[in-house]
Amino acid sequence: MNIAGLIGFLCAGGVLYFAIHGATKDIGLFMDPHAIIIVLGGSITVALISFSFKRLVAGVKVVFKKTLGGERNDYLGTIKQVVTIAEAYRQEPAKALQQINDKSHPFLADGVKLLVEYGFGPEDLDNILSNALKGKKKRDSEEQKVWQTISRFPPAFGLLGATLGMIALLQTLGEPGAQDRIGPAMAVALVATFYGLAFANLVFIPIAERMAEVSAGDLMLRQIIKDGVVLIAERKHPSYIEEYLKSFLAPNQRKVDMLGGGSSDSASGKKAA
Repeated sequence: MNIAGLIGFLCAGGVLYFAIHGATKDIGLFMDPHAIIIVLGGSITVALISFSFKRLVAGVKVVFKKTLGGERNDYLGTIKQVVTIAEAYRQEPAKALQQINDKSHPFLADGVKLLVEYGFGPEDLDNILSNALKGKKKRDSEEQKVWQTISRFPPAFGLLGATLGMIALLQTLGEPGAQDRIGPAMAVALVATFYGLAFANLVFIPIAERMAEVSAGDLMLRQIIKDGVVLIAERKHPSYIEEYLKSFLAPNQRKVDMLGGGSSDSASGKKAA
């Protein structure tokens, strides 16, 4: 489980609570059902108009997986396995498939299968795996677009709620005692704006940003795998493959020497990130 994501959602709730509690003694003022319905109901309605129901359901599932799920990319572990596969492939190509296990990344398993079982060369592998990367990037972009679009709706509906509240207030200005009702009426009108900004900035925009971060990490891991499989097909030396793939990482991430067993900072840490 992604502990940071869970803590983030709890902190968002805490921020809302303390912001409301510190703003007024009457917390019930913020429990205005009209404001909540206008902001959330309006956002959901426009989302249903903008995207298919199936795509929205898939987007919700992806959110739980990527914001609360344990999406952690093991770059060094994957590089280590690529190097092991490269050593096995230099001895006997069929042995490379034996290095694939249940913990292997599916993209790596597919690449090794294309190399060993189908016998594709470096150029063909580069084309096939690059096309797979483009497809993955496009799918991730579509998932992010759902939440990036939804995050634009709440502030607009919050403003709509505030406008409706102001219209209702102005209609009563000519009635007796209207002056005494101006302050409370304006406060209620602005509750919708508050919810619109809160939902957008504490929920929807962070979700979209988190999904973009997870996607970027996964795409970099897949790029490492793609280049590794192509280098294996070119029969490059495992040491070269290790150093080449570790050059994707920041110097402080290159801590394991997968061939010699010691620290590789002295060898690879001098490279530029």
